[in-house]
Amino acid sequence: MCDKYLEEGYRYGKRIEKFLKLEHFIPNVLIPLLILAVYSGSFTIIYVKYITEGINSIFSGALFILLLPFIISLLIIYLLFFINKKLIKGENISFELSLKKSWDVNLLLLVLPLTPVIQYLLNNLDILSWVDRLLIVFFFVMFCGLYIYVFPFVFRKISPIRTSTAIGLAFVTTITSMPSLIQEFNWYVESKIYIPLVFFAGILIFTWILYNTKFKKVCYIFMVINLIVNSSIQLFSKDGGNKLNTPTADFEENKLSSLTNDRLPPKTPNIYFLIYESYVPNETMRGYGIDNSAQEEYLREQGFVIYPNVYSVGSPSIESLSRVFNVSTEFYGKKRRSVSGDGVVQNILRNFGYKTFGISANDWIFLGTGSSYDYSFPETENLASYELLSLAILHGELSFDLIFEDVSHEQYIETKQSYLRMNFTNPVLFYSHSDFPGHSTMACSPDEINLYEEDLLVANHEMEQDIKTIKEMDPGAIIVIAGDHGPYLTKSCFKTGRDYDISEISRLDIQDRFATFLAIRWPTIEYKNFDDIVVLQDLFPVIFTYIFDDGKILESKIEQDIIDTYQISGVTVKNGLIYGGINDGEPLFLIKK
Repeated sequence: MCDKYLEEGYRYGKRIEKFLKLEHFIPNVLIPLLILAVYSGSFTIIYVKYITEGINSIFSGALFILLLPFIISLLIIYLLFFINKKLIKGENISFELSLKKSWDVNLLLLVLPLTPVIQYLLNNLDILSWVDRLLIVFFFVMFCGLYIYVFPFVFRKISPIRTSTAIGLAFVTTITSMPSLIQEFNWYVESKIYIPLVFFAGILIFTWILYNTKFKKVCYIFMVINLIVNSSIQLFSKDGGNKLNTPTADFEENKLSSLTNDRLPPKTPNIYFLIYESYVPNETMRGYGIDNSAQEEYLREQGFVIYPNVYSVGSPSIESLSRVFNVSTEFYGKKRRSVSGDGVVQNILRNFGYKTFGISANDWIFLGTGSSYDYSFPETENLASYELLSLAILHGELSFDLIFEDVSHEQYIETKQSYLRMNFTNPVLFYSHSDFPGHSTMACSPDEINLYEEDLLVANHEMEQDIKTIKEMDPGAIIVIAGDHGPYLTKSCFKTGRDYDISEISRLDIQDRFATFLAIRWPTIEYKNFDDIVVLQDLFPVIFTYIFDDGKILESKIEQDIIDTYQISGVTVKNGLIYGGINDGEPLFLIKK
């Protein structure tokens, strides 16, 4: 038995000794490194030049820079070796290439890089048709196949196919996995660039094991199981349960719709619903070390009533605003149906003779649905969801909403102001959604709060412009200034359910995700009889009560319970009270109304 192990060890020792010979090392190590440098360098140049700099281009650029000095050092060593053996000693140099003559195309290798792609598809079902999904899968089969099959075949005469395949597989798997790595490790670009580099090395080792050991079948089984388990978790988990676009009820079953059915209100003021992304009340601002009291005082001076203790039952934007426009926890089909103009509120107001406007700083509200507003911006005719998601994956980061429409903030402001200055012949519902101050990068960069504070100044200036124009053109209107959810600046900078125990969640953590700023300028004082607003979703029941002067419509308010408690590790808020976490049993807001 001992002799057998000694013989086995001797055999492996000989293999290692042979591998370390320079004649063998060049075609099996140096040339593959050069191929990897070509992969990373070309990806960086093409992506930055023709699209934009992204996380993946930064990774591939860092990989190229890391490889370059190593390759140059090896070339110098081999050049000295060549000079010594060939020119000085006059010896012949031969390179030992152990190349397979056959081209082994194993389609199972695609499972590894396509697994995260399938995950992203399941996370974005609400913006993707079946055609979009098939096109995305087809695109990434082609993209990954290029590196796993085509390039290794092209380089077969200078590098073993298995080696080139392993390198290509590791490279594309890292590229497609980048959005998941960012969310998993909360890293921000260069600050933790070692994470994707280590991941790449790990995949490379895995593929080497896959090709060079007797555990090949085990590796294939692992890859398939990983795909099945990962997809099942995304599809059926509680966190992802709302991702399916399943209609649950007709508008006729909606409480607000039934209470206003076949009725016309005695007054039809124009309604301006101005959303500023991730804008929160000053109590939450102070939790970050920011004082926004001057802006709140400005709003009071302009005749606004500030509601300091308001939160949303859903977050982020789609989860929040869909329920605002439907006055329901139901989506009635696709999640973006209501924010894109086909919600309960918009349809009721159309029956009253209102025209609807949907003006956004980007195309996120129209993805997968198009626009149902009478007037909308940006244009939606050329939206292609499969292109957006494919670019986002190649970019390396899936933000809260995929935003690639080329609309500058200045263009958005100019368009919004031009619409606000229109002479309306019909009453209007004017919904606008600014991209300022905006939420975190979801990666917890060191200066997230400073960036938010800077963007807050931009939002405040935009808000003042909007108010000035509306008061000038339409002094008798209802003007609503609101945030849609919090900016995600604490803890994980997004959902905490995976990283933090419920006992670690504080009042600020909840406000940071669900608090919403709300200020309303009412035309007359009748609002005082019924403006008890606890959640943002109470907004339109209160507005409809005002225009009908009928308190019964308040019965359409939804339950004031936070829906997605995974965002805050299982803590919830009901009727303004916290259940669970550090501040269990206490009110969500400390400032009195």
